[in-house]
Amino acid sequence: MNGTTTVSFVGVGGQGVLLAANILAQTAMAQGYDVKASEVKGMAQRGGSVLSTVRFGKLVWSPLARHADVVIATELLEGRRALPLLAPQGALICARTIISPGSVLRGETQYPQDIEAAAAARSVTLLLVDAEAVARQAGTVRAANVALLGAASAKLPFNEAAWQQGLAAAIPAKILDVNQRAFALGREAHLNEEVTL
Repeated sequence: MNGTTTVSFVGVGGQGVLLAANILAQTAMAQGYDVKASEVKGMAQRGGSVLSTVRFGKLVWSPLARHADVVIATELLEGRRALPLLAPQGALICARTIISPGSVLRGETQYPQDIEAAAAARSVTLLLVDAEAVARQAGTVRAANVALLGAASAKLPFNEAAWQQGLAAAIPAKILDVNQRAFALGREAHLNEEVTL
């Protein structure tokens, strides 16, 4: 990655999207990068969409960018919706988690099942992660966001010490251990996946 790198996080309110973005921002600062961040919460507290963007590099002028190099999605439909955010040849790292929106629950529409085809049509790389299963293995499904970030971490230019500093800076001490386990398991499970950035 050269210059400024843009990572966007998307998901549903309550999934810890903003926490995952904060961990990344803290990690980038620990690695010595300049960092800018922005967020759009919308109806997040009512289960609506959440978007948070972190940009890092030698010198970052703005928290906003036209496209993201990487999108990390905590929910499958939100990942599908975020494909237009990606720059050409970008990467979508997406949890397999499904949270059906109201329109699906009311039978007005069907949950889309075409994320692989949609990613291929846009020429972006897709990595699907069973983040909830990894988090359960660590000790709590509530750490799925951190397990997903662990899966994405192998594709980002930060060393292990910076990641650990980022986790410690963003996560309360009483739940740090379980989140460190989730991060490590997510990273280990996807360390050798083919995602070229």
